[in-house]
Amino acid sequence: MKLHSGDLYWNKTMDANSKFDKITKSFHTEILIVGGGMSAALTAHVLAANGMEVTVVERHRIGEGSSAANTGLLQYTSDKMLSDFVDDIGEEQAVLFYKMCLNAMKHLDSINAQLSDDTEYINKDSIYYASSDEDVQKLKVEFEYLKKYQFPVEFLTNEELIKRYSIDKPCAIKTCGDAEVNPFKFIQALTQMNDELGVRYYEHTEIDLDNLIENKVFTIDGHSITCEHLILTTGYVKQYPAIHNKSKINRTYAFCSKPLSSSPWKDEVMIWETKNPYLYFRTTKDHRIIAGGLDEEIDYVEENQNFILAKANDIKNQIQSIFPEIDIEISYAWNALFGSSVDGLPFIGRDPQMKSVYYLLGYEGNGTCYSMAGALILNDLINNKKNPYEDIVKVNRKKGVQN
Repeated sequence: MKLHSGDLYWNKTMDANSKFDKITKSFHTEILIVGGGMSAALTAHVLAANGMEVTVVERHRIGEGSSAANTGLLQYTSDKMLSDFVDDIGEEQAVLFYKMCLNAMKHLDSINAQLSDDTEYINKDSIYYASSDEDVQKLKVEFEYLKKYQFPVEFLTNEELIKRYSIDKPCAIKTCGDAEVNPFKFIQALTQMNDELGVRYYEHTEIDLDNLIENKVFTIDGHSITCEHLILTTGYVKQYPAIHNKSKINRTYAFCSKPLSSSPWKDEVMIWETKNPYLYFRTTKDHRIIAGGLDEEIDYVEENQNFILAKANDIKNQIQSIFPEIDIEISYAWNALFGSSVDGLPFIGRDPQMKSVYYLLGYEGNGTCYSMAGALILNDLINNKKNPYEDIVKVNRKKGVQN
């Protein structure tokens, strides 16, 4: 399955600093991770740092799958509000899930601080505004839940939002503890550190995902890899039987602008909204605007660049309706697939039938945050330790199954 199409930006900000061989013979490894994106990089790091023998296999190049199309907004808040999770899975589990995400953000901060290269990782606040007056009460309820459990949050009235950020919307929640990143640079820098930790990487090697068995996989060239634990971080390439009735694939659009002469808005906060599908946008170190939206329930990428550019212009116009003084010129425009789950939760944990097989599939819009949380969960599972979050996101949870 093709994951993105159009003119990407992140992979043009640097050359991949690592080039790895293709698998040419059979071998054994303690941990085999299939996939070479953000989930694989973070999981390989956590496991290798804990003394495990780790091998990562990618069908193309490291970091050039879905991660290259990521807009790089890292937030502890989810596409699905805490208050909505409370209604669906109960207050205790909902709060625990949000704490998992906040804890993941702190771990991402820590890992980035260890990287030798600049990944354009910057701690930022987020503004989550009410798209219409009808959403005001919903945001107030959400704020009260976040405040009750001491999440870093602030409520902004229309007057405060205009005065502080020049955003004329009914109200907003401001969250702290978030960040932005160049996902391609982050993966390349982390891959380099993982390589130094002893992680073995292979590129241009496709695994036969349709014939998985316990402790053994085959490349499409016929080479076998035996392992004690198999971790699938393949994103949206395949909907496995364990999740096929709990998930779906959608399409989103994004663009990167030309650099602006100065900061386009106060503190260059990351901005998104309550409407669904929602607009989301941020800046870069050189004052470009990265934005996305116009999500569609379509499971294949659009190839027509003129169509993609037209969608990007629609997104641009939405931003300029908020900040009419900004003159945005689009440099890059693309579309990409992303996964969503019926219950709004990612899929992290053991396969229900094959106990040596694990999934880290960060479905929903918080993929990098879920990847970090998943790496920590899988490390505990593999080491037979109870993780406080494992039951919420496990693959065979009862919630979220379609009729």
